[in-house]
Amino acid sequence: MSPAATRRLTSLGVILGLAALWQLASILIPYESVPGEPMVPGWQVVVTRTFVSLADYWPGGLGIEAVAQGGERTYAGAALAILSHSWDTSLRLYAGLVLGAFVGSIAGLAVSWSRWSRRMVALPGQFMRTFPLMALIPLFQLWFGMTFHGAVLFVAFGVGVIFFTGTVNAVANIPDIYVDYARTLGASRFQIYWTVIIPAMFPELRSSILLGLGMAWTAVVAAEFLGAQTGLGQIIVYSQYFGYVDRMFLVALFLLTY
Repeated sequence: MSPAATRRLTSLGVILGLAALWQLASILIPYESVPGEPMVPGWQVVVTRTFVSLADYWPGGLGIEAVAQGGERTYAGAALAILSHSWDTSLRLYAGLVLGAFVGSIAGLAVSWSRWSRRMVALPGQFMRTFPLMALIPLFQLWFGMTFHGAVLFVAFGVGVIFFTGTVNAVANIPDIYVDYARTLGASRFQIYWTVIIPAMFPELRSSILLGLGMAWTAVVAAEFLGAQTGLGQIIVYSQYFGYVDRMFLVALFLLTY
């Protein structure tokens, strides 16, 4: 067996082991968050009753009536609810991720562009990086409300500070000889950045991209916690109100699949 196959089988074994431990915990912990709602729902509950209950969040359409309007809970309604809310969350997520990555990268490049741009960007960027993101949620809510733009800007802020720091470090680690060769060949400052610095910094930005994506998920779900009318975070909030641990767990699983 090849090493790659061994790694895949090991990963699969770990996943199955965690699933088995969860099922065992559901048996050993028989407590309920509210009457009829298990504190640790077993898989037999999650894939049947819990999944169908997500039809409560389908607003109606496509031939399937909303539960709030008298319709029945169906697997089709639950699937449409997940797809609809996942789409709304994804729009906020990726719009904020792209905006934050672009602004953060430009600000990071400005630190090394010139002495004046460094003076203008470096200190404010490092200062903003120290802000605890979750503490800024009420501020963004007051400024922008629970609108699409407010959620996107909140995600962009969280992602931007990560890309700012990552870009500064990536540019600083580029060997000086690359820039010296370009200057020797007569390249202008813009040409040096476009043909040397930007391509050379991308390998080191891989960690920033991974961290930024994780931060984007945290930020978008946190933004939806505050009253968004759609999105996976909104489902989790409503589930928390009524003690539906199984629904929160299932939505968390959907988030892991992204």
